[in-house]
Amino acid sequence: MIRLYFQQALYHLRENPIITWVSVLGTALAICMIMVLVITLQVRLVDCEPEVNRSRSLYVSAMSVKNKGGSDGDSSNARMSVRTGRECFKNLTTAEAVTLISLPEKVRVSLPAGNKATADMVQTDDAFWSIFRFRFLSGKAFTKADSDAGLPCAVLSATVARRLFGTTDIAGKTVQLNHVEYRISGVVADVSVLATSAYAQVWVPYTSTDINRLTWWEDTMGQMRAVILAHSVADFPAIREEVEQLRRKYNDGLRDSEVFYRGQPDEQFANLYRKWSETPDTKAIILHYTLVIVILLLVPAINLSSMTLSRMRKRMAEIGVRKAFGATGGELMRQIFFENLLLTLFAGVLGLALSYAATFLLNGFLFDNSTNAYLSGETTLTPGMLLSPWAFLAAFGFCLLMNILSAGIPAWRASRMNITDAINQR
Repeated sequence: MIRLYFQQALYHLRENPIITWVSVLGTALAICMIMVLVITLQVRLVDCEPEVNRSRSLYVSAMSVKNKGGSDGDSSNARMSVRTGRECFKNLTTAEAVTLISLPEKVRVSLPAGNKATADMVQTDDAFWSIFRFRFLSGKAFTKADSDAGLPCAVLSATVARRLFGTTDIAGKTVQLNHVEYRISGVVADVSVLATSAYAQVWVPYTSTDINRLTWWEDTMGQMRAVILAHSVADFPAIREEVEQLRRKYNDGLRDSEVFYRGQPDEQFANLYRKWSETPDTKAIILHYTLVIVILLLVPAINLSSMTLSRMRKRMAEIGVRKAFGATGGELMRQIFFENLLLTLFAGVLGLALSYAATFLLNGFLFDNSTNAYLSGETTLTPGMLLSPWAFLAAFGFCLLMNILSAGIPAWRASRMNITDAINQR
């Protein structure tokens, strides 16, 4: 019986090819636009390699400092110093791990009298490698002992390694970073610039450089940001409470200054939209995206529903004839359901394919920004960034519901009408 329903549905869809294709393309484009919007958000939000712990991470990307007793508006906003990071965040006991990370900076990577390249370098510590998950092609990350001792060791990306050595199997060899010799600990697969916390092409311990001396305002401000990994999301309140306790303790030791974080540590979504001293209004941002999604769904859905309703009214006579030959209301409704399921299924698959094609073709338009323009890496997309089954199923279900309602309501009315009235389309 189901096979017969599908055969009849295919026949009716082929019978009106123009209306069918307009309905298919309209539904596909609606799903495509929703998926592109969702993908542009989730590449920065969902857990995906190497930032596999975004969902249980907290971020302090910047901080503020003011004179003791001064107003929050009369303050300076910048990154934290290594000293501030160590005393206010590395001492956390409620967190699983805490790492300090500098912003990417340009560095000259070279071999003595050999190849050279310009790369993006980040300074961090050994905890970085336990919070983020990298795929090592050779060697391993620098260790806590390396970091504590300030040894000049580095991890390179595959692109930099191949550009200098022609291979990735280079663990143990040496390379010069701004003419300073570093031992290569390991080589990792290239990281997309969309992984904003983990991205670099060269990683070195911050203890191997003089970044701890690049400070100002009573040694509180500097070049670092902090990423805090919680055991679980349920630990966020306890971590925030301990962060505040450490901040007060730190401020008690300062002579004329006090630091504050303007609502941080942030979760990933808030961190994504934080701009220095401006605390992001996450509720307003979520409402904005919700309204955009609703508009993208409703406008094409209403137009397509009108077309489907018009098509079903033209089939009133057919429904009347089928009733005259003994078809029940349930059989008529099942056929309408399968017909619209088939149409929406085809449109959904087409829309999903179009969304992935649009994401790759419009990669630069969707993901490039003023920050990425400074970086040497690529906005590479991984399968983990692209797959969003729940968003697709939600968009697909909504389109299917609208199509079924616009076709099912007139069909249901016709199935309950007098056979003569249905045939005469009254």
